[in-house]
Amino acid sequence: MRNVAIRLGTGLVALLLVGALQVPSSALERGARSIERSTLAVTRSRVKIVDFAFRPGTLRISKGTRVKWTNKGAATHTSTSNKGVWDSGSIAPGGTFSRVFKKIGTFKYHCTIHPQMTAKIVVS
Repeated sequence: MRNVAIRLGTGLVALLLVGALQVPSSALERGARSIERSTLAVTRSRVKIVDFAFRPGTLRISKGTRVKWTNKGAATHTSTSNKGVWDSGSIAPGGTFSRVFKKIGTFKYHCTIHPQMTAKIVVS
């Protein structure tokens, strides 16, 4: 009888330990998802198109950042890479265009409608 009690007690302790080990891993998964979400929130940046200019003229971002251009002016514009990496097409007043920068480097761009409008994005 005593051996049965010891075996039951040992079995219960083993079950409790296994259960305790599972809780931290699920907590870690929740923490990882939380960190992932906060990273996504941080990795967004904006460029405003106002008065025939890109603001800011030079944007410094980290690799993987999504940049969103918003046309705050009254004229239609584009965001077009000088080297053909991207072309937004026409961005009407109030319109937007976005793209993720997956590579490190300096990316110069312009408006094809108004070539005097130039800017650059520096990705590190």
